[in-house]
Amino acid sequence: MSEPDYAAELDAVLAVVDRETRAFWDKDFDAWSHCWAHEAYTRTMGYWPLGGVSVVEGWDAQSALIRRMMEDIPAPNPTAGLVRRDNINARIFRDVAWLTFDQYGLDTGDPTFDMPGLSRETRILERHGDQWKLVYVGWMLVGEEVKNLG
Repeated sequence: MSEPDYAAELDAVLAVVDRETRAFWDKDFDAWSHCWAHEAYTRTMGYWPLGGVSVVEGWDAQSALIRRMMEDIPAPNPTAGLVRRDNINARIFRDVAWLTFDQYGLDTGDPTFDMPGLSRETRILERHGDQWKLVYVGWMLVGEEVKNLG
């Protein structure tokens, strides 16, 4: 089997990361869910000052939590797409990809969904059929104020 086209695969992986982020902040559960592998081994781990450390293990727990959060606060975040990702470090193999990056977001006043300023991000994805799916999301919100995302 030939080696994957690295540039095309990186674009595909980054597109999933972007779709998942937008769907999360847009409170679109179906679009968000489509970005994830529905497996017992999925994980999210993160830290932000308001909520402290968060660890969610498995698709059932993750999907129930996110569905409840979206139902509790259903108004979409109008700045969902206004993030900047810098310092992208990626490794892509035939069926697994991982990446780390710095993400910068705006303070929107939504304490449950907000990720204002700098966050250090990690993503691991697996190929399921012909699609990349998330299996791990990690973040640590540093929170320095961001003036310009352009």
